[in-house]
Amino acid sequence: MAQGTKDRILETALALFNAEGVGALSAMDIATALGISPGHLYYHFKGKAEILAALVAAYQGEVDLVLETALDACRGDGATIETLWTHVHILAEEAWDARFLYREAGALALMDRDLAARIRRIAVSERDALKTMLNALSRAGVMIASPESIDGLARLMTTGIGFHAIELELEGDPGPPRRRVARAAAQIMLLPAGLARTV
Repeated sequence: MAQGTKDRILETALALFNAEGVGALSAMDIATALGISPGHLYYHFKGKAEILAALVAAYQGEVDLVLETALDACRGDGATIETLWTHVHILAEEAWDARFLYREAGALALMDRDLAARIRRIAVSERDALKTMLNALSRAGVMIASPESIDGLARLMTTGIGFHAIELELEGDPGPPRRRVARAAAQIMLLPAGLARTV
């Protein structure tokens, strides 16, 4: 029962943070949205900072899982542009689901050193995994790129994933979010697809 409440708190907080921003909300707002007393919320979390830390840790876990799967999939015959595209799409979906983090990354990092370190680890993990995948594509002859361009491309793609999480919100496109995420993934993939060898 307690675990169910904890999950509901996190789910509600994520939806509120994505919709209204972290800075605009208090733990009391989250409790009110859930229809529980602040004391009940504080039984599970010491406050908004602890809820935020749990959400960022959960997002990091999702990203790590996607990256681990992506690296496994991009070995040997799996080193294809389509494999990279699939996993970039999934990373863009995960970023959309945690868009509050990208929208407010600077302010959140200033709030808490541990949170800043976790946000940096997420970005570095994405960049390093994308670089490894791009190198695998280059070694497999799927794309032609120098090590320097691969490094730059991995950095641009990592930035693109976070940027598109914010841009999708700003566009005001009334279409379904998943369709917009697919379009964002396609835009991120323009550069590596442009380096692909044509047969």
